[in-house]
Amino acid sequence: MIDEMKSESTFPTAEFDPKPPVPQPLLKGPLAALLQWQAMAEGAYSPNSLRAQKADGAIFQAFCESRSESYLPADPKTIRAFIEDCVKAGKKPATIKRYVATIARVHIAAGLLNPCSSEAVRLGLKKMGRETSSRQDQAHPLGWKEIKEFIDSAGVGLRADRERAMLCVAYETLARRGELVALKVKDIDFHPDGTGIALIRRGKTDAEGQGRSAYLSRETVRWLKIWLDHAGISEGTVFRRLIGQHQIGGPLNPGSIAPIFKRVAQWIGMPERFIDQVSAHSTRVGATQDLAALDIDLAAITQAGGWKSPRMPLQYAEKINVGRSGMARAAEKTGRDLSVDMPLSSVSTAPRAASS
Repeated sequence: MIDEMKSESTFPTAEFDPKPPVPQPLLKGPLAALLQWQAMAEGAYSPNSLRAQKADGAIFQAFCESRSESYLPADPKTIRAFIEDCVKAGKKPATIKRYVATIARVHIAAGLLNPCSSEAVRLGLKKMGRETSSRQDQAHPLGWKEIKEFIDSAGVGLRADRERAMLCVAYETLARRGELVALKVKDIDFHPDGTGIALIRRGKTDAEGQGRSAYLSRETVRWLKIWLDHAGISEGTVFRRLIGQHQIGGPLNPGSIAPIFKRVAQWIGMPERFIDQVSAHSTRVGATQDLAALDIDLAAITQAGGWKSPRMPLQYAEKINVGRSGMARAAEKTGRDLSVDMPLSSVSTAPRAASS
C-alpha cells in the first residue's frame, strides 16, 4: 500500500498546485459602466431585445471602425453619417430609427451624454424622412377563409393535425410567434360547452407578465384536442417539432412558424408572390382584417390582439377600412358603385371641344 502511495506521488501535480491568478485588464470609465448595465439588464429586457441591441451596436461599431472614428463616445456627426449610409444601403426607416435608439441607450447606459439628442442627428433623421417612405411592408394575411381551406384539404397525419390546431389557435388568439410556441397545456381551459380559453402569459408588449385571455371556439378546441390526443401531449408546450412522420420532438422555435405558414399557403395554392409575403404575423393580420370586416369595434380588436394602442390594428385593417371610407360611402349613395355592364367600345372616345 505504501509503495502504491509512493507511486501515485510520482504523478505530476501541476494541475493541483495553486497558481497565482492571471492579472485581468481592468475596464474603467464608459466601458465598465456599460458592462455593468448589461449585467443589470439581464431579465429586465427579453432575450430577443438584448440580442437585437447587441447586433445593432455591432453594426454601428463596425461602421465607426471602418472610418477610424470613436463609437463610444460617438460624435453626432458620425451618427448622422451612419444614418445617411444606412439610407443609401436601402435600410428601412424603422430599422434605422432602431439603430439610433440603440446608440442612444448605449451612451446613457455608459454614463455618457446622449449624442442622438443633438441637432445633427435630429436633422439627419428628418432628412431621412423626406427621402424615404416610412411605410412598412405588411405580411400577407391568412384569414379564416384560407385557414378553412387548409382544414378541409390537409388530409390525415400528425403534421396535418398540428398545422390545423396551430392555425386555429394562432388566428383566434392573435398570438405572436413567441407567444404561440410558449403556449402550454396548463394555459388552456376546456369548457363543458365545447369552447375554451387560452392564457397568453407574456407578450411582446407585456413586460410585467400580466398575460391576457383569448377565446377559443368549438372548432378550434376540436382540432386542438385532436392534435394533443394524437401527439400524446398531456403537459408542457402545446406545439412541438415533428421528427419524421410519427415522432414528436421538443418545443418549436419561434423561427419555425413562418416556414410552416408558408407551406400552408403553398398547400392551398396561394400565388407565389403572396407566399413570399407570408410570415409568422399572417394569422394576426388575417384575424384583424376579418374582425374589421365584421364591424367589430376597434377597442375590441385592440384588446384581442394585446396591443397597447390602436395604431397597429388600424394599419392591418387599412385595406378593409378603405371600403368604408367617406368616398366609398359617397360612391354607394350616388350610384357610382352600381353594377354597370357597359362595354368599353360604347364609351365615346371623340375629343372634347376646347373650352373658349
